Amino acid sequence: MTGLDRNTLSLGLFGANCSGGLATSTFPDRWDATWENNLALARMADDAGMDFMLPLGRWIGYGGETNHNGSNFETLTWAAGILAATRRIMAFGTLHVTLINPVFAAKQMVTCHHIGGGRFGLNIVCGWYQKEFDMLGVDLGAHDRRYDLGQEWLDIVNRVWTEDEPFDFDGEFFTLRSTVLEPKPFDRRRPMLVSAAMSPTGRAFALRNADMLFTVVWDVDELPAQAAEIRKDARAAGREVGIFTNAYVVCRPTQEEADEYHHHYAVEHRDTEAVETMVVERGWDRPGIPEDRRQLFRLRAAGGNSGFPIVGDPDRVAETMRRLSDGGVTALALGFPNYLKHFPYFRDEVLPRLERMGLRTPAARG
Repeated sequence: MTGLDRNTLSLGLFGANCSGGLATSTFPDRWDATWENNLALARMADDAGMDFMLPLGRWIGYGGETNHNGSNFETLTWAAGILAATRRIMAFGTLHVTLINPVFAAKQMVTCHHIGGGRFGLNIVCGWYQKEFDMLGVDLGAHDRRYDLGQEWLDIVNRVWTEDEPFDFDGEFFTLRSTVLEPKPFDRRRPMLVSAAMSPTGRAFALRNADMLFTVVWDVDELPAQAAEIRKDARAAGREVGIFTNAYVVCRPTQEEADEYHHHYAVEHRDTEAVETMVVERGWDRPGIPEDRRQLFRLRAAGGNSGFPIVGDPDRVAETMRRLSDGGVTALALGFPNYLKHFPYFRDEVLPRLERMGLRTPAARG
């Protein structure tokens, strides 16, 4: 069960709940993440037949001139508002499990699930940016232990979503007595679960639990082997999973125009200090990382939160997405330098091309 099975290649919008979106840049057109803009974008994406909206789970920004992502909406209440205002599109909540009681979170998620008639999904995060947790007074502890807590948290959530009788729970991290939850999820269908865990321990956690696993794509030619390994590991765990990755799109009538705009905001107007914070916090300053790969990360961090760059005219953009799909990706979480300004051209030019390629079913738009 994925909840994103209408299209061979599912497409969603990623990070619109945060100031700047995915573009770590000082350029004048950078994304202004007001609620009014988020609502307008959600309705536009819903009318266009997009499959989902996925928020970033942020509490503080990355510093720099813009304090990139420093203004951000909490994701469960954001999702509830998006779902109430739309008809077809899925909305995810991105939850840091160390911050919230599992029974309370399960109740919040069930509420979102009912608001959306089953269109809510969970992006589960076991914690990575210690400065955010310092602000909240939470010690993340040893890396691998976060996933022990995450598993216990998720076991509780799944039980209160499915069991009708009160139960006790005596775990290492949580102790519960006579726990029961009503209502159950909409139509008693568990919300879709995605996980972006990347370490060996995190990947094992995701393989046990997630419907969709995140993978970073650096080279499309390497993707088929990468995806095959994920699916092999999932089958070994007795499961079938979808694969998603994040990307950012710069689409213009010509390749030259797209390249120029990409250089304009991701190089000329890069928020260098914020990008360097990403380099450190995501471990790209470690010894042994080739300098060319580190520089590529900087470009991708400025262009779109380190996502895979899809830069070109509509034919090139559609063809790149086809190659990602053929390589094993089932869903793309997309950013645009400015969602409201740049998504309409993608909608009008790229979506019809993807439909003609057979990757997407024409949606009842409008």
